[in-house]
Amino acid sequence: MKNYNSITIIHEDDSLPLFDDNTSLLSPLPNDKQVNYNPHPQDHLAPPFSASQSGDDSNRPSSLLVGTFNLIATIIGGGVLSLPIAFQKCGIFTTTLFMLTSAYMTYMSLITLCYSSRRCGGSSYGEVVRSAFGERMEEGVSWLLFIFLLFVIAAYMVLIRDIWTPLVGLAMGEEVDGDRMLMGIIVVLLPFLFQRSLHALRWNCYIGFGSILVLCVALCRGGFQRYYYQEHYGDDGQHGDAGDEATTAATTDIEFFKVPTVQDVLFSFPIVMLAFLSHFNILSIQNTLNRPTRQRMKNVTGMAIIASCLLMYLFGLGGYMLYGSKTQGNVLLNIPIAKIPDEDMEEYWLFLLGRIGCGTTLMLAMPLLALPCRDALLEVVDVLFHRSHHRSDSSDASNDTLFWKMLHKLNRNESIDDAAITTEDEVDEIVMDEDITTPERKSPLMSMSPGRNSILIRKDAIQRDWVFRNSMMHYGSTLMIVVCCYIGATKVEGVAEIWSLIGSSLAFLIAFILPFGCFIVIENGVEGSDRHDGWIKAAAAMLVLSIVGAVVCTWNRIASM
Repeated sequence: MKNYNSITIIHEDDSLPLFDDNTSLLSPLPNDKQVNYNPHPQDHLAPPFSASQSGDDSNRPSSLLVGTFNLIATIIGGGVLSLPIAFQKCGIFTTTLFMLTSAYMTYMSLITLCYSSRRCGGSSYGEVVRSAFGERMEEGVSWLLFIFLLFVIAAYMVLIRDIWTPLVGLAMGEEVDGDRMLMGIIVVLLPFLFQRSLHALRWNCYIGFGSILVLCVALCRGGFQRYYYQEHYGDDGQHGDAGDEATTAATTDIEFFKVPTVQDVLFSFPIVMLAFLSHFNILSIQNTLNRPTRQRMKNVTGMAIIASCLLMYLFGLGGYMLYGSKTQGNVLLNIPIAKIPDEDMEEYWLFLLGRIGCGTTLMLAMPLLALPCRDALLEVVDVLFHRSHHRSDSSDASNDTLFWKMLHKLNRNESIDDAAITTEDEVDEIVMDEDITTPERKSPLMSMSPGRNSILIRKDAIQRDWVFRNSMMHYGSTLMIVVCCYIGATKVEGVAEIWSLIGSSLAFLIAFILPFGCFIVIENGVEGSDRHDGWIKAAAAMLVLSIVGAVVCTWNRIASM
């Protein structure tokens, strides 16, 4: 049985700053490829850094490349299909500013979330929030993530149905029922949906990235080629390679420097910001990364943000250059399924492959969303388990309620140790205002952190807790999520209805408000040179901007209903 009370908290070393004084978050630091030790031993990592040196890759199996593609695949999803409409609403220059701003703020919030988890020992989004604001907030945020991701998965199902139904109908030469098609795709995806880690889904990430790249190439080729013909030959429609007359005429309204209305800005910026949303997977990536130094996490995050930003920018720009003022909310609605007269065959096949690639990307991205959705739900159950299974209260397993007894009985992987497991076997929480007398739970880090709610001491990430390992909970919660999302997807006409239900306020809260708020609270509890006051002020400024953005965008959403 694991005994977490034996874990020693290493004393804070004030000579090791969280952010170097001569560098910013974005500036490169010395190459750490040969670093096989943790240069910041005061960090609380689960699994510990030493797991990278044990020779057993089961605890931290992900390389820098795998971690980067995990994050890229999380970022690039259904939201990319709406980026061309943002260019159409605000013009190329303004949307470019939106993309750069969103990319930078996303990078900052991801990094601050990772650093907050290292300070407090939290291995999940909810545990970081718990450390800063208490147990009830962990439950609330876990429910928030669960509900938010349910809507996102349902939206992905709608997109998958709308993409693959006409493609299969075209191949079979007859009309195909979309809901049945979706059900068949879900059945095929079940082995991926049941996976327990992002590392196990790494091939989904590689294939998904390559697939969406095909559609991006098709849009850029068509858009820039059409714009070239328009600039050199006018809109006389004499060049067959340029495509149909309606699309050719649309390129006359390409606006590089457009002064957008307030409504267009409030419509477009949330679309761009939502496209970068990936915070629910970043800590899982950190938990599985081999040699997870601060610099390596910065490398993973920075490379993923740069690659994703470049691909999504070209995708949005290409779609806008191709369809101009006729760009629709989902750019696939602009692309005809069947070949139109006089259309270039090369262009037709490229777009057909691009549509297939986009459908493949969304299919393979769905398990990357189902995993954090299931984890968020199980974290709520995990909190309830830990609340009622402290060693002092649960010395006798017969005192378990009927619910816990049933879970123990139905767990096919149940061991003798699991039958008597308690909270202290999985996590030890140090509450800052409690009277601590045991030597092994006392450290300078605690005494100089009065502003922090708690520190979590773990040997393994939360995903290794009994509730997460329980087979009944794992498979049952996955099937429940899939069924609920499928029912929701079959009840709506299009994906726009689901996006409007989600609302930009939830995205602002998950992506910026909570990460920056947690970082400020947790980092303020650190004294000495390891606390960087400048970045606390920067996080506070971005927190204020995020709150203002959330309020304004939410008000605009409500007013437009």
